[in-house]
Amino acid sequence: MNEIPQHVSDDRSRQGCAPVPGAPVSPLDARLSMPRPSDTPELPVVNAVRWLLAALGAAFAVYATQLVSIAVGSFAVALVLLQLTATTDVAALAAQIAIPVQIISELAVFAVVLPWWLRVRPVSFLQGRRRTPRSRALGVVAVVLLGVGLQMVISYALGLLLPLFPDVKTEYDTLTDNPVMNEFSVAAVLILAVGAPLTEELACRGVVFEFALRAMCPKQAGRWRDRAWRTARSQPCPPLGAVPPRAFWLANIVQAVLFGALHLNITQFAYATVMGLIAGWLVWQTGSLLPSMGLHLVINFCAYFVNEIATVLEAGGVVFAITASAAMVGAGLWLFRRAVDRPAPLP
Repeated sequence: MNEIPQHVSDDRSRQGCAPVPGAPVSPLDARLSMPRPSDTPELPVVNAVRWLLAALGAAFAVYATQLVSIAVGSFAVALVLLQLTATTDVAALAAQIAIPVQIISELAVFAVVLPWWLRVRPVSFLQGRRRTPRSRALGVVAVVLLGVGLQMVISYALGLLLPLFPDVKTEYDTLTDNPVMNEFSVAAVLILAVGAPLTEELACRGVVFEFALRAMCPKQAGRWRDRAWRTARSQPCPPLGAVPPRAFWLANIVQAVLFGALHLNITQFAYATVMGLIAGWLVWQTGSLLPSMGLHLVINFCAYFVNEIATVLEAGGVVFAITASAAMVGAGLWLFRRAVDRPAPLP
């Protein structure tokens, strides 16, 4: 009796025929024979705990990367400066290393979160929406209005509230007394208005938000649980089902709170959390991180010009300035909602 050639038995195996006893199993056959993971049910509470821990872990990974890179960068930059200048003034040395160390930290975080986001992006909840040139232009105007208004509302709120809490004010003043925050230079602007929006939005509105949405949407689990199974069969990712408003807002709160917590002080935690909620809404409405990056950029860039903007607004009085700032926030939100061609499944 003639033996069946190996390539024929392999073809039959791929077609569902029983493999030839003793025949080696190829990696492709092994992948094709594995069951679909989503066919094994997982309790919603298990899914929620798993992905909430993943969101927390992603935020901690960002914090740990910042901590390690700042420690290593501070040592390396200080060592170089000591060799070049032989200075013994600790305060002057600290001021000199602030900007280079911050650049090192942001590059390190970017190197961690970008590949992570590119990995989860194909099966993420952020589905890009078709935008016309008109809607894009309206979106840009809305983001600028929203960013300027938020920066001024935050500034007025801090000016009114911080004096009531002297210890908190002292901590905040000490934290913001550094060359990145106080000096308007090319390097400082690149760090605060470009690097921070890029890295923090990839991390928080990208990876952390995605994991939080997975925690709140167990019915969509097949999109990520079956990824390897689909890849082996060259099957496309299933379409994204409707996400309930409650699930979105819970996930949005999670990512915003973790974003605020990364700032490590109560003052920045408060206003960063509010900013994170708005940035998460922008991302959800468009399916893109670009609007939240733009908002973050405008807010941080305007920090250098708070006094100048306040001078213009306060020509009509402080009450007018506060009202105008709040009106810019409202107008920005309204205009952005109008700029979205195809709204997200939210009321």
